[in-house]
Amino acid sequence: MASIQSSTFSSPIDSQVHAPEIAPMDSVYDAVPYGSYPIASSHPDKLFAVAKLFGMNPVLPERARILELGCAGGGNLIPIASQFPNAVCHGVELSAAQCEAANVAIQYVGLSNIKIQQGSIADITSDLGKFDYILCHGVFSWVPEFVREAILRVASENLSENGVAYISYNTFPGWYQRGMVRDMMLRHVSGITDPVAKIAQARALLNFLAKSSATHTTPYAAYLRSEAEFLEKQPDLYLFHDHLEEHNKPYFFQDFVKFASHYGLQFLGESSLSSMWAGNLGAETSKKLGDVSDAVVSGHYMDCIVGRSFRETLLVHNGVPISRNLDSSRFGDIRFLGSFQVEPAKTSEGSDLGTGFKTKNGQTIYSNDKPTQLAFAALNNAFPGSLSIEQVCHAMEAGIDATSPVTIDKQRTVATLMQWVLTGYIDLRFQPDRMAVAGTKKPKAARWARSQARAGRYVTNLRHDFIALNDVDRHILILMDGNRDVKQIAIEIGGMIASGAIKVENPDAVVGKKARELPLRIAEQAIAGFAKLALLMPE
Repeated sequence: MASIQSSTFSSPIDSQVHAPEIAPMDSVYDAVPYGSYPIASSHPDKLFAVAKLFGMNPVLPERARILELGCAGGGNLIPIASQFPNAVCHGVELSAAQCEAANVAIQYVGLSNIKIQQGSIADITSDLGKFDYILCHGVFSWVPEFVREAILRVASENLSENGVAYISYNTFPGWYQRGMVRDMMLRHVSGITDPVAKIAQARALLNFLAKSSATHTTPYAAYLRSEAEFLEKQPDLYLFHDHLEEHNKPYFFQDFVKFASHYGLQFLGESSLSSMWAGNLGAETSKKLGDVSDAVVSGHYMDCIVGRSFRETLLVHNGVPISRNLDSSRFGDIRFLGSFQVEPAKTSEGSDLGTGFKTKNGQTIYSNDKPTQLAFAALNNAFPGSLSIEQVCHAMEAGIDATSPVTIDKQRTVATLMQWVLTGYIDLRFQPDRMAVAGTKKPKAARWARSQARAGRYVTNLRHDFIALNDVDRHILILMDGNRDVKQIAIEIGGMIASGAIKVENPDAVVGKKARELPLRIAEQAIAGFAKLALLMPE
């Protein structure tokens, strides 16, 4: 049998290599720090919306106490603290290096409502106090059993009466196949102690498996190639922490909920409402699952149908009343938001399918129904702001063409919008917008976003998304501190152009009046763009 000769694939294992001792978890996380960035699905606004929709009375995030378990370098918690100065934020992180980085950032930004302490989740006691929101992303499946028990204990003991706990974890049955690839990589790198070498060899194995199965047409070979392609696009820290660490325990959804019930916790819902709606699986499947009264049992079957491999589950105390029957009486305070890419009208077999609207989940919806088109347009024009149902209907009526009048039915519009929420096309919220949806007199970006712009190209917006800025926008966003109007910002931009800090395309062509007007035009365009990106605070 021929041996494998490749500069990108080699086995480092020989008879002289012995299994290494298991390194302490904090040293592993210091060697390859886990990514520290905002997790939009864990934002208290999301948790508040689900709890409110299902009949609870959760605490407003603006004045809540928020605890994050395994907060890494604060990339998720710090922007929350920056957005809600009257909230109290507390993070616990095992890695000393991550903790130090987080506290340096907090001190630099000057936030006084957040504390991040180094330590184990298992050491947290009830003395830490009660919290209205407890967040735990990317930890539960990847730690030893005693830490998983501690996470649920803290989620119970330290959760306020109407509090909501968010816990993400890997799930079966999706992880059966993914775990197979993980086991292959672990066996291949079993004698390597250096994390960087582990990652390199794991990627070499994936590359080898994908290429070697390229001519095979079996379902196994197709999955192998798709998983290799997926992991190739992921950063090293994801590959290392999700696939190469000692611990990675997926759960069937029912088993996770049963585990949580031992600590007095019950299932509220998922952070993503669309992942709970059986209607996304087709009419016949939806009807059969509709006969299942238990939301956990129904969720289990949905996981089996779609092969779900990851969940973001919300838990609350046992005894808290939950109502998942979405009757219209509960929709009075709901606000809807969404953005769409408008596609040209399409025909199929001679039929006019109408204008296309590409949604956030990548699906394009074609419709020649005028009210539907008007609803899409109303939300699109308002984004990143949200609209109440009355505002949606008003905007739809304003868009009616006199040559083709239509009647706007409020009840039908509500039903359509709620279906779009459950399908994952748009989002809902209950609170008024916390961002400026247009330029303000003295535009102001969040303190944390301005600090991020000084450090690099990625900033966290007020919808808790990671936004990539070019170098010009980075420099301009730093100026948005609420103390300058557009003319003062333009003067600063002019100075940056003169110094070379901001590069202008074809500078020789920009002369005379155009050169004098250019900084103001750049400032106005930047402010409008930042508003659309949800980067500006309300006045």
